[in-house]
Amino acid sequence: MADKLVEQIVDVVVDKIFEADPSRVKVGISNRHVHLCDADFRTLFGYEAPQVYKMVRQRGEFAAKESVTVVGPKGRFERVRVMGPNRSATQVELSATDARALGVKAPMAQSGQLAQAAPVTIIGPEGQVECEHAAIIAGRHIHMSPSDAAALRLEDQDRVSVQFDGDRAARLDNFLVRVKDSYLLELHLDTDEGNAVSARSGDWALILGK
Repeated sequence: MADKLVEQIVDVVVDKIFEADPSRVKVGISNRHVHLCDADFRTLFGYEAPQVYKMVRQRGEFAAKESVTVVGPKGRFERVRVMGPNRSATQVELSATDARALGVKAPMAQSGQLAQAAPVTIIGPEGQVECEHAAIIAGRHIHMSPSDAAALRLEDQDRVSVQFDGDRAARLDNFLVRVKDSYLLELHLDTDEGNAVSARSGDWALILGK
């Protein structure tokens, strides 16, 4: 018990030290998930809006209690988490490994850029929807507030490199900078990329700059 308490205290102290350095960024690993528009949510679940299961780091966003089945030409994933609140367009975020398992040619794209997104079928407890442009592999990116961006001399849509420490220490390039007043500083990788550098949600990484 004492060892566990000491470990928790050390974690808090390390977090405070890293938070004081604007180039240190918290890592978030994103598993496959779905964002739904209002109409598709009603079709799939028969009611208006997702219910909160757990809040996530970004303000106002949450993992919902609801889950769906995502189907492609070669396979399916069951119990894929819905993320809330609902959005203006339905979007399925996959890793490259997921896309191959489903048999879809999902492009790497920024969230919301769905013109070239792959078609998938989404099945819920009350119905299903055929989505012509929904599945993407979300490009690696970093959320930050305007003050975070100013401290790092960055602007929205800049690209930066990031250093990861540990047994698989590596530098990854081409992180898209996304700046918004509501954003908290956080880096997002999918599970393929996280596994490649042995990163876990809650780890810290170093922004190297453009």
